[in-house]
Order: sequence, then C-alpha cells, then structure tokens
Amino acid sequence: MKAGRLLGVLPLAAALVVIAVTAALGNWQLNRAHEKEARAARLQALAAQPPVELGTAPLSQVVTDRRVRVTGRFDTARTVLLDNRPHGAGGRSGDSRAGFLVVTPLVISPAQDGAGATRAVLVLRGWLPRDAQDRTRIAPFPTPDGEVTIEGTALAAVPRVYGLGQAASAEAGSKIRQNLEIADYAAETGLALQPLVVAQRSDTGDGLARDWAPADAGADRHYGYAFQWFGLAALTVVLVAVLGWRTRRRAVSSAARNNA
Repeated sequence: MKAGRLLGVLPLAAALVVIAVTAALGNWQLNRAHEKEARAARLQALAAQPPVELGTAPLSQVVTDRRVRVTGRFDTARTVLLDNRPHGAGGRSGDSRAGFLVVTPLVISPAQDGAGATRAVLVLRGWLPRDAQDRTRIAPFPTPDGEVTIEGTALAAVPRVYGLGQAASAEAGSKIRQNLEIADYAAETGLALQPLVVAQRSDTGDGLARDWAPADAGADRHYGYAFQWFGLAALTVVLVAVLGWRTRRRAVSSAARNNA
C-alpha cells in the first residue's frame, strides 16, 4: 500500500518540479526581454542629446552608450580585423556571410592650446566581408589619410565572440584576431587609449557596412522563448489535471464495483 502511494506521489512531485522550473525560465526570459527594451529606450533618449566631444584629456564623465564626436588621424598600420563576425544584427540584414569587424586606432588631435598628452581611441569602423577560400586575402578598404572627424556611439568594450584556440596574448601582433581588449592592446602598442570604443556611424567613404545591431536586438526572441516555457508549464498543468481526474474516476469506479 505504501509503495503504491509512493508511486502515485512521485509523478505528481516531478510534474510540480517541471511546472516550477519552466515557469521560472519563462519569467527569466521575460525579464531579459524587458531589459533589452529598457536599454533601447535609454539609448533612444541618449541619442537625442548632443554628442560628447572626445579630446586628449582623460574622460571626466561616463559616456558609454552616448553619441560621441572625435577628430584625429587614423593609425592605419595598427588596424586589426576581428574574425568570425556576422553582418549587421546577426544576419538580420539578409547577408549571412562571415566577415571581419575593422578596428583602427584614431590618434586624437590635440586641443588648439596644445594641452594634453597624445591619446588615441579605438574606432569600430564597420564590417568587411571575408574571402570564402582564403581568410588572409583581405578586400581593400580605403582609410582617410588626413584629419577626419568621426561620429558614433561610445561602447564600453570591443564586442566579443567566443574565442576558440589561442589566448589573447598569443594573438598580439596579429592583424587578424578573434577578440581585442582595450587594456591589452594599449600595452601591446604603447598607445594611451581612451577607455572606450567608438562604433562609427558617420561615412568616411571606406565602403564598410555599419548597420549595427539595434539595442533591443533579441527582445522578440526572448518573448518567443518565454512563450515556449510558459506553454510547457501550462501543458504540464493540464496533463496533471487530466491524469488526476482519470485516476480519481478509476478509484470511484473501483470503489463502486467493490461495494456492489
């Protein structure tokens, strides 16, 4: 008798665990979607503000996600190509080819009074398609020789991908890399880099694609996942209710037969 009751309780306990876990995962996905939408709203508000002028002085304010403007000269010889990067918002542009993100230091022009040390900032210039047969065969992209003014969005770091194989230190000196850290690159090159990256939006005639992923990219996907998890939780509730009803019905029928 006790064994029979235990066998009846275990499926119910398992079902309750499934309901609790799937409901929690659904809520987590909803929270992720809300976070991305909130960030998108924040960026939209920041985009309405005038751009922050970046100079050679150390930053005295937090400018992450703000519009920024900086004038200087590209250090073309130190350009880095970040490999295995999809075009645009992860292929939403319709172009599913793998490619490179082009990153070039911009040596910031000193103030007119000459104050401030020499300082640079990494510029995420855009996306470049990769040769399908030979990744080292780089398509040409022009870089302005003289002074140029760049406008874009300040990022806290260079966008990362999961790195397979060698560590970042092993990639030092390579033109093609998986990832790039601001502090590591500053130590490698000796450049005094501002602690941010500028995702360029202004056109400098280089032919690079700059259709950056929107801030809320992935919110719809999180809503879809939440619907799936909540659907699984609801299905489990229905199954438990149906099985419980059938079990109760069989018990009543069995009791009626025994009393007959």
